Amino acid sequence: MPTTRQSRPTEPPPTEIPRQRRARAGRRVFVAALALFLGLGALGFYGVRTRTASATGGGYELSVHYAAISRPGLATPWSFEVRRPGGFPDGLLVSVRSSYFDAFDENGLDPAPVEESTDSEHTVWRFAPTAADTMVVSFDARIEPGVQFTTVKGRVDVLTTRSAPPAVSVDFRTWVMP
Repeated sequence: MPTTRQSRPTEPPPTEIPRQRRARAGRRVFVAALALFLGLGALGFYGVRTRTASATGGGYELSVHYAAISRPGLATPWSFEVRRPGGFPDGLLVSVRSSYFDAFDENGLDPAPVEESTDSEHTVWRFAPTAADTMVVSFDARIEPGVQFTTVKGRVDVLTTRSAPPAVSVDFRTWVMP
């Protein structure tokens, strides 16, 4: 017995004009949001943002250059500069909050300290004596890939002796974006 085929219309069923307008508006909002996101990325908004914090005290000037915003896996600058008229004939003793460096994969510290000690709260570096009035120390590192959505607080103290209160201190923080 022969089968009969029913014809089906190839034209889609009509949709309401308000529904079409809502769909078009939704597509436009999505494209605008995507363009904004990509534009901010092209301008470097999602990269590393640096700041410098400074303080003076006890005959020292301390400036810390750090990343205010960074992302995991990115090279993240960190350095400090200490100025003192007459140089550092006894060397330079600096304490840094250890928890700040827990967020980093370290590649090196330049110049290298002649002595280093670490406890649960602080890393203390002693640098060699120098007649220069300025000492700049830089830390080559990147943020650990597993560190995300957090603020890492840091502090640098210039010490005259290990037991004395800091001559000058600078607090700073780095926000790690995903």
